Amino acid sequence: MTTTPGRPTLATWMQPPGNRWAFRHVREIIPTARVRRGHTSRELPPSPRPELHELLRGGEPLGGYLAASHTDALVVLHRGNLALEWYGDGVEPDDRHILMSVTKSITGLLAGALARSGRLDLAEPVARYVPAAVGSCFEHATVRELLDMRISTAFVEDYSPGPDVRAYRASTGWYPGAADGPGLHRYLAGIGPAGPHGGPFHYVSPCTDMLGWVCERAAGQPYAEALSELVWAPLGAESDAEVTVDRLGAARAAGGLCATARDVARLGLVVMRDGDGVLPEAFVEDLWEAGDAAAWAAGDYAHLLPGGAYRSLWYRARSGELLAIGIHGQLILVDRAREVVVVKQSSWPIAADDPADVAAIEWCQTIAERLASAG
Repeated sequence: MTTTPGRPTLATWMQPPGNRWAFRHVREIIPTARVRRGHTSRELPPSPRPELHELLRGGEPLGGYLAASHTDALVVLHRGNLALEWYGDGVEPDDRHILMSVTKSITGLLAGALARSGRLDLAEPVARYVPAAVGSCFEHATVRELLDMRISTAFVEDYSPGPDVRAYRASTGWYPGAADGPGLHRYLAGIGPAGPHGGPFHYVSPCTDMLGWVCERAAGQPYAEALSELVWAPLGAESDAEVTVDRLGAARAAGGLCATARDVARLGLVVMRDGDGVLPEAFVEDLWEAGDAAAWAAGDYAHLLPGGAYRSLWYRARSGELLAIGIHGQLILVDRAREVVVVKQSSWPIAADDPADVAAIEWCQTIAERLASAG
């Protein structure tokens, strides 16, 4: 097999500058499974707000910020209407961009949909659904503890990347590895415990891959098919999505979903409208109202969202918005009070950048405030 000079490879696809292309062409680098759309798509009536292009924050215009922050796409909905659509050079509206850990929040919604159908009990132990979890850090955890990231584990989430992240990504097919490597599920079953569960918020991506495995067992079908049936088709997506899979077909439920910015905005709209008949209303309302503030304050990311909370793989800001956040600059902001959804897809040159995350959140909040103030 030959490769085009300069084209990102499995070893380089997350590195700049090639990541800008790779994040929109993941299926050409890593195997993916198709998440099918339904037969009809949810309309996003255009209601352009051109004044947003000139929006200033700290003296910087929105357009300048988007270009400087390696933004690939920005989609803004106000009251269900398409208020703003912005794409970087070479980016098309139908590009399926990798969502990184925004995928986690979508997997959380899948778990909620399975719970409504009676196929998944969030209070039950993980091992009830995945017997292979016995002996791992997940053996005595509940599904709810997976959803709220309150699992005690020996895994270290170091994006430098550290040895745990390297081995984990290799098992998912995101890094080069042995052709007969263990695969994601076997890797998950080998992660050791570090103490009792239910303590402070502790961000560990493999927890959501285990949740994806639980969802597959509860649904009796692969992750991509369950997500299509219960979330993607019902929400009215206009395009298929994709999710990366390892060599054995295990889906990367923690970070491998690829979708258009418009469809991600449609998902945010459903969350804004308390499920909108697509997702279980009680589960979505729980996102807005529940979450252990003390567990968040004692956890890993309290400095990013002071006074916030975390529930079912969604962040909640002190000011009330729900957020889904992924490395390299992926973001959904859902402001229910102002009826605004903002989606930002990016290709930051580094994975984790706390000041850039804070700036992105504050820009999205500024957009919501401007829309609400203008009526």
